[in-house]
Amino acid sequence: MPVVRYPEVLADLRTKILDGTYPAGEPLPHTDVLKDIYGVGAHVITRAMRELKEAGLVWRVANRGMIVQGPTVTIEIPMAIERRDEPTAWASACRRAGTTGHLTSQTGRIEAAPKEVAQGLRLDAGSPVVTWELQGDIDGQLVCLDQTYVSKERHDAGAFDVERSSGVVDLRTWIRPAGPVDASLLRVSRGSPLLEVTRITYDDTGQPLHLLRRLVNPQRVHIADRLLPLTSP
Repeated sequence: MPVVRYPEVLADLRTKILDGTYPAGEPLPHTDVLKDIYGVGAHVITRAMRELKEAGLVWRVANRGMIVQGPTVTIEIPMAIERRDEPTAWASACRRAGTTGHLTSQTGRIEAAPKEVAQGLRLDAGSPVVTWELQGDIDGQLVCLDQTYVSKERHDAGAFDVERSSGVVDLRTWIRPAGPVDASLLRVSRGSPLLEVTRITYDDTGQPLHLLRRLVNPQRVHIADRLLPLTSP
């Protein structure tokens, strides 16, 4: 007998994804096929797909349809940590969770400091900063977008790569909805909650050393702050 109610359609699809009936990396049957299987209208299937996508169980791929995602793995990472130690900490967190992952950096670029960055680094508005973009993945799926800023003057002085912080950081966190670009990169539905973190790290004179902006999918990445004292100068 076909399943006729939306909750039952959703539950049945979820079960078949989790038990491997629909294997990871393969597309779900087309909407028309699912309509015939369950004896329901297209709106029921569309609603179920939306719920499965928000749960991270499927992802739409152009010309392929809804692709089943692998099992969701969540990692726990520290924010109060030396900048240079972050790639190692990310990889270690993934290993503890039984998977692999990387935090990789792109070549730095010089740009005028955005207003909030200039304020955080105690620079004049529009001062030049060197910016690095980093991306964190878990088993090949992007879950974290980073931007790290340092004043060009400090960078050019050669101090940035050799200085270690005082262990004093200022952390600010908030939740915001995913925009179109973030949703596409992080494979979440538009409007889904994302965790945004700003971290300012200070040197032993109390001057800002660098500023990090981090945007993560909170269903995949949990923030832990255990390694360094969390106090503001």
